[in-house]
Amino acid sequence: MFSTINSGELRVTVNSLGAELWAVQAIAPGGEETECLWDGSGGHWPRRAPLCFPWCGRLEGDYFEHAGRKCPGGGHGFARDLEHELTASSADSVTYRLAWPGDGGRWPWAFELSTAHRVEGRTLITECSAVNRSSEAMPAQLGFHPGFRYPMTPGGTPQDCLVRFERPELPGGTDVFRLDEDVFDNDSICFERIESEWVQLEERATGRYIRVRTAGFPFVLLWSQPKIPGFVCIEPWLGYPGPGHDLARRPGARLLGPGESISASLMITFAV
Repeated sequence: MFSTINSGELRVTVNSLGAELWAVQAIAPGGEETECLWDGSGGHWPRRAPLCFPWCGRLEGDYFEHAGRKCPGGGHGFARDLEHELTASSADSVTYRLAWPGDGGRWPWAFELSTAHRVEGRTLITECSAVNRSSEAMPAQLGFHPGFRYPMTPGGTPQDCLVRFERPELPGGTDVFRLDEDVFDNDSICFERIESEWVQLEERATGRYIRVRTAGFPFVLLWSQPKIPGFVCIEPWLGYPGPGHDLARRPGARLLGPGESISASLMITFAV
């Protein structure tokens, strides 16, 4: 089921499957609309902006271990693959809830996950919070994986845009990450504990940008597929993959006691 929220400057569609952002149109004063989110087309990456929970990235060997058992799992957890219940809706906000009862084979711990999307002018805010509802400590990681249409102007090339950091973070003291066609040939690129308050996808010729707030996130990833086939992801994560099969030992993992929670907010400004 799809829901739409609108600020007058942004129109956002959300899919109850995964509580996932499905479309983001920036609306100009004259009414012209610009689609900013990747649409999953072309036989490439089929998602748009999945939530990463209860872990971020892939599991080594596609499984984790708990109580002497192997529990299978793929990339970025499984909350993105489940239907979420719409619990609140208004013109400019929607809230979803996912209640997981606990499953010894897939994920032994019970939890509740709340995801709220709202729009304020040209800014989209997503707030996520997960509470451990089981009687034992639960490992958890949380992250965001929005994919943006790229290049911004249809018919452009990867070289028409760049990724800019709010502060110089790259070798040589530069704040610019150049998007050459081969830059993602070996998968994603992770920046750890950066000082930049934001990272943005920026069009060289016009200065238009899509800005992702990164303050408070220890890991920020850039990702696309080889040759950048229509999208670039800017991904703020609280956790990161690590070797082995103990989820609690993965970088950035939180071990939540019964009733404890983990939360994070994604803020994206569309100045397009």
